[in-house]
Amino acid sequence: MDKKRILTVPQMIFCERKSNEMGITLSQLMDSAGEKLAGHILRICREKMTKNVVILVGKGNNGGDGLVAANILHDSGVIPTIALCCGTPSTDLSKAAFERLHRDIPVEVFENAQEDFSLINRADILVDCIFGTGFKGQIRDNMFPMFKAAENSDSYVIACDIPSGANAQSGEISEGTISADLTVTFHSRKLGMVLSPAKYQCGKIVTEDIGIPDSVFDCGENLMKNYIGDNGNSDFFRSLLPSRPPWGHKGTFGKIISVCGSESYIGAAGISALAAMRTGAGLVDLCTPKAVISALSTRLLECTYSHMKTDGNGFMTSENVPDILKKLETADCLLLGCGLGHTSETERLVSELIENSPCPVILDADGINSVCPNINVLLKKKSTVILTPHPAELARLCGVSTKEVLSDRHKYASSLAQKYGVTVVSKGAETLVCSGNVTGIISAGNTALSKGGSGDMLAGIIASFTAQDPLNAMGNAMLGCYVMGKTAEMLSSDKSERGILASDIINALPVYLKSLENNQQE
Repeated sequence: MDKKRILTVPQMIFCERKSNEMGITLSQLMDSAGEKLAGHILRICREKMTKNVVILVGKGNNGGDGLVAANILHDSGVIPTIALCCGTPSTDLSKAAFERLHRDIPVEVFENAQEDFSLINRADILVDCIFGTGFKGQIRDNMFPMFKAAENSDSYVIACDIPSGANAQSGEISEGTISADLTVTFHSRKLGMVLSPAKYQCGKIVTEDIGIPDSVFDCGENLMKNYIGDNGNSDFFRSLLPSRPPWGHKGTFGKIISVCGSESYIGAAGISALAAMRTGAGLVDLCTPKAVISALSTRLLECTYSHMKTDGNGFMTSENVPDILKKLETADCLLLGCGLGHTSETERLVSELIENSPCPVILDADGINSVCPNINVLLKKKSTVILTPHPAELARLCGVSTKEVLSDRHKYASSLAQKYGVTVVSKGAETLVCSGNVTGIISAGNTALSKGGSGDMLAGIIASFTAQDPLNAMGNAMLGCYVMGKTAEMLSSDKSERGILASDIINALPVYLKSLENNQQE
């Protein structure tokens, strides 16, 4: 069992089904889960020197795990109290587990909101086996008093598989979600457990083997190839850094053509260009309106500028396509969209550049908005394309609401990546990088990044790494997210996250990169 593996909820269901087909029955999996859960409860009993355990049991298989654990505790000399929180168990497995429950284990039933929940308040160890990985939506109103009692309890809380009220797929949480000190999860962590805000409800996460054969991953189903890795190891990201030979020159380290900026959005062009240069790109040619050049050229001295034609409102037009394509003949990367604005002309500009660019394209902000009306142009691309949408932009790309995207960001980002053969950087508190049927999760960063300009900065960093190593789209995207996030964390060690700006992070990028290069990570 790979304890670093993270699975989606459908993938976990697939694993259980295939395991059952291979002869490891669902009943056996439940028995194993209950045994592993009981082991952790007994360990905490010894540490806390108590036998006062209350197990909150739901009506599904999560509750069944708790009932199995209760019998094992009983046989070990710890007699817990069972609290049935949703009525009697209702699934075949949980009903069978309830029938096998030792008769001298006390059982209480919480039937309505007016119950006396002092049992919860008196517990030294509270075990949450109410809802499992299938939970979605909100905890019902009539259950709030019980969840409130759990919240107000001084008990040590152990969650079975995932804290009740947390969505194991999206990371969303309901009001009243259990806050655990320890979450004992089975076979693998679930995607929602490493996404905000659910990950903050889990406490310490321990992954236990319950006997699902590793061979389920060899069944040939496309679903299981969609492996998610939480690459939080600095060694992994150090290996992604583009090589930097000591005899290199500016041409060695990549040339970026940046088609960004407008009279209305000047700063985005400058932020993305500076971020690209601070992370190693040899040359940045900023193709932008005259007004942007006038505003930036006295402050941003290291890049070159190309004056682009605009409409009456200062937005670039498709007349510029031939000149830009000529420049791309000797370039390594096209950065497209930061501060571009969105008009019918930018739509034509973006579509023609995506279709004809001979080098990788990083598409951000209004570049994304401009491609949405003609999204099938992505199928005509000559080179790789990396899109960096925030949730609202991802929703536009997928033709759904932002609410739908937030209900399952992974589903929409990975589907988009596979449908169009692109790399999708789905930005959020944790960023999902989807390419083909593989997803990486980047959790580096903090609220210092919750300011205007962060997206432009990220696009510039990814463009820089892509220009230096054009053949590693997913690796460059993941590296860019990680480096930006870790630089923000580094600055926040002695500065408030509230006051850190994108420009502060950009200026600190070389400092963080030095520590990464020299393996000086914490």
